[in-house]
Amino acid sequence: MKKNIIITSGPTNERLDAVMKITNMSTGTLGAKIAEDFIINEEDEIERVYYLSTKLSKKPNVSSPKLECITIESTDDLINELRTLLMNNRIDSVIHSAAVGDYKGEYSITASMLANEIAKKIYNLNIPREVLAEKILEIIRHPEITVSDEHKISSYEQDLMFKLTLTPKVIGEIKKISPATDLIGFKLLDGVSKEKLIEVATKLREKNKAKYIIANDLSKIGNGKHKAYFVGENGVEYICETKDDIAKTLRKVIF
Repeated sequence: MKKNIIITSGPTNERLDAVMKITNMSTGTLGAKIAEDFIINEEDEIERVYYLSTKLSKKPNVSSPKLECITIESTDDLINELRTLLMNNRIDSVIHSAAVGDYKGEYSITASMLANEIAKKIYNLNIPREVLAEKILEIIRHPEITVSDEHKISSYEQDLMFKLTLTPKVIGEIKKISPATDLIGFKLLDGVSKEKLIEVATKLREKNKAKYIIANDLSKIGNGKHKAYFVGENGVEYICETKDDIAKTLRKVIF
């Protein structure tokens, strides 16, 4: 039976106001390479490849009616699109290579607004230091007045601050939505030992019921190199040295 595959790629973008966003340095190059390699070498075995990425992320440099590029923006967009595809199609594999941002904006505020609210609410309170700290923390988490982010925030706003909150973990949603789909995820750390990298990838694989976690170390990526370990049920099953190697190995484990 021909395969239906989802590839997530590149960064996510999280809105701060009408024009500002936070993102990361991912370009989507690896995800695009994987999709290209699949179409070029396995097109007869493919029913559809769904490629999910942001507008400016790198796209596969290949043309095929079996390749469908879908634009997403935020982490929530990515989860919603994955849910739609997984619930309405038979998806054999998800290759989740997107570098999902860890944080998104919760609100914006100026230092003076926050200082005034803290002063107003704790002025003359004769309470223990620990209780005082809790009250201040609660104000910081849920201030009464914030800067409106529905439009562009003024370029002249003094001491502007943004409160960030965690984004949902996309990898944790995939098998919940479609238990029968094979999941291949990625884990990127920086400057750690091989043992630590494999340990973290193993825990991630087990937690999210993934078939493989492809473990990378940022310090070993560059100048045409991209060292990666395919961590599966039996530990490290494949070692790759380049993006081409990763794409080729993915073809081996999927097709």
